[in-house]
Amino acid sequence: MDSSAADRATTVGNSPANRPDREHEAERPLDGIVVVETSSFLTGPFASLMLADLGAEVIKVEPPGGDGFRKFGHARGGFGASWTNANRSKRSIVIDLKTPEGVARIKRLLARADILVENWRPRVAASLGLGQEVLSALNPRLIRLSITGFGDTGPLAAAPAFDSLIQGRTGIVNAEGRNGSPAVTPFNMVDKVTGAFGAQAVLAALYARERNGRGSHVKLPMLDVMGYFNFPDMFQHRTFDGDTSGWKPPQSQVLQTADGHVVISPANGAQMSKTLNAIERPEWKDDFKKMPDPVLMAEEFFRRVGEVVAQKTSAFWLQRFAELDVPAAPVFDFDQFLDDPQVANNRIFNQVMSPVGPIRAAKYPAEFDGRQMLPRSGPPAIGEHDGEIEPAAGPAGAA
Repeated sequence: MDSSAADRATTVGNSPANRPDREHEAERPLDGIVVVETSSFLTGPFASLMLADLGAEVIKVEPPGGDGFRKFGHARGGFGASWTNANRSKRSIVIDLKTPEGVARIKRLLARADILVENWRPRVAASLGLGQEVLSALNPRLIRLSITGFGDTGPLAAAPAFDSLIQGRTGIVNAEGRNGSPAVTPFNMVDKVTGAFGAQAVLAALYARERNGRGSHVKLPMLDVMGYFNFPDMFQHRTFDGDTSGWKPPQSQVLQTADGHVVISPANGAQMSKTLNAIERPEWKDDFKKMPDPVLMAEEFFRRVGEVVAQKTSAFWLQRFAELDVPAAPVFDFDQFLDDPQVANNRIFNQVMSPVGPIRAAKYPAEFDGRQMLPRSGPPAIGEHDGEIEPAAGPAGAA
């Protein structure tokens, strides 16, 4: 990294000697990059988690008493599992942004940081004295990621935004339903997808800064993210001009067996042909070729195949499908996935220490020239790094 990045890293306690779990250290793409994160829940923390796994030093700024999301859901010793998973490999300091002293302190941090990740509602930053004009003057190279629910203008700008609410507005709840009963996905899909887009946008802004030397303000509404993310397949029937076709859920690819379930995914005619060979019904091929409506054909295909598959065990069909190169998979529960030999081969999950003992943590999925981005440390205790992260007061020290 360049000398200015090295100075910033040392200023906020990012020297290699201060980093935990050095056995997990390797050259990472974002080494030397400093991120200040003031966000809660999952969108911003998930974005900065990715930046941390890619090598950035992430300083999590928490209010007095800690992030309110810390104890949410399944927990141990005051550490919620979801909070733990989204905030490992970070460092925690406590700053009361409602006080002049707190604002002065975060300004000192931001004056030397590369990135700010926040998911405040619109106008909160300005009310704290941390509006964009202030931040740009403080640090012209700062990249600020602002995650909101609906954007900072329009009729919903001030409305509360949570994962399930965005699912309801973007068609997901309606599409997830079966038999006329809408359903929310049983996991925080919107938050995590938004976080991933946030990390992607920050990386693009970093690249732009390398060319023009300037920081930028990246605004990312959750509503916009899901419109982009869902459109390629969910909105097929609204792609072509004038198309008013009704939504029809895709045929389920989950088939019941004699002792459980399997998933098959024949994506073209050749794979459908192999599937019929595997279930020893090759004579059905002519029937399906004569069906002009691909949707109705798929429904009939899975109905017939399902009737045959139900007669034998999952193990039988998985072996049979593998022998004939039919795309198929078991239906695992969580523990079976964790015990999958391929998961072990890929080193997807690793153990790191935390204030409540060892925890399982997922590595960043991409490898860089054979280097795996393994988890570096567990989640921090509230304000654990207050004594280490205190840049010297300078021109930014005034509130």
